[in-house]
Amino acid sequence: MKNNPIDKIRDLLAEPAARRKAVICAGVVAVLAIGGAGIVIASNRPEPIDSSPSAVEKAGAESVAPADIAKICPTLTLDGQDVGAPADEVTVTTGKGRVFVTQRADDDAAATVDSTARRSAALARSLDGCETGGKTIETVTWAAVDEGGNVQVAVTNSPAAAPSGGTTAEVVNGSGGHVISDGVWNSDGVHDAGYEQNAGTVTDSAGGKIEAGAAPKADEGDKSETAEDGSAKADDSGAKADTKSDTKKNDSKGNAATQASGGSSSSSSASGSAQSQKKWVPEQGHWETDYGQVWVPNVVYVRHGRFICNACGATFDSKNGFYAHSDAMYAQGQNHDGYTDDSYTTSEDQGHYEQQATGRHWVVDVAGHWE
Repeated sequence: MKNNPIDKIRDLLAEPAARRKAVICAGVVAVLAIGGAGIVIASNRPEPIDSSPSAVEKAGAESVAPADIAKICPTLTLDGQDVGAPADEVTVTTGKGRVFVTQRADDDAAATVDSTARRSAALARSLDGCETGGKTIETVTWAAVDEGGNVQVAVTNSPAAAPSGGTTAEVVNGSGGHVISDGVWNSDGVHDAGYEQNAGTVTDSAGGKIEAGAAPKADEGDKSETAEDGSAKADDSGAKADTKSDTKKNDSKGNAATQASGGSSSSSSASGSAQSQKKWVPEQGHWETDYGQVWVPNVVYVRHGRFICNACGATFDSKNGFYAHSDAMYAQGQNHDGYTDDSYTTSEDQGHYEQQATGRHWVVDVAGHWE
């Protein structure tokens, strides 16, 4: 039995890294709490502390590494519902007070928006009070990307203000910012779900602005990944970890950003299926004739004949008048034939209604939709 606090801390340092971090934090808090009254340490070693998200929160860890955050992801809950994502499907990058997580998007656009918003909120709440890069975490961004690494949906939350649950619209609108690609936005159940396509500010681990439909800029800092057996493998510095998977690694150039990834989640992996591309199917229909009651009058035509002389062009309103003129000219040895030029006027008598075509209208057989 060791009652010397220095010996106890040495024992803890010899334990696995994941448990050591949480236990040391808890021990430091305990020592500070009793410092004013003298050192009183129990003779028994502290109970092991699990490396789950609640343990990280309760331990009040000063700093969390990407590998720690990756282990939290499968256990995330929001409003009592499981919203976790497998650790080997996410890539975690951290900067100074910023966390950025990427995951392959689902085929279902509406489900992608919902899960991305909820996971961002749940992770932000789990990391409340923790630090990365020597600074208290201010933003947590979760992004769903396609096979090419282009952002389809991304949602940013701050640990102190992340929504605790609600409908998809409430969780999205309650975030610090979100972006949705055109392909996802135009899908059924997304553009009419009660939130805008883009709002607020969405940032990566370096504080850079994220835009939907584009691949986020690759961070050039230290990288930490998860091995095939799920264990985090760190080198002596604790800043990097190797991986046994065939995932393509990003180069490290020494900035403050750190990355955690489960091997099969790399954007270069061919194991995941690409998000289906939606296409617009135009509306289909036909024209139909409109009918209505139309008044049809009885038209009376009145003939007005004019008789014109071929020889001299004289005009007569009656046949008798023309004949008298023609006889007189004939007696003088002149042949004055004529022709008739008829004209008509109309008048209306009693009419009636008839059903006639009055126009046409468009009938939709199949509404336009995305498929």
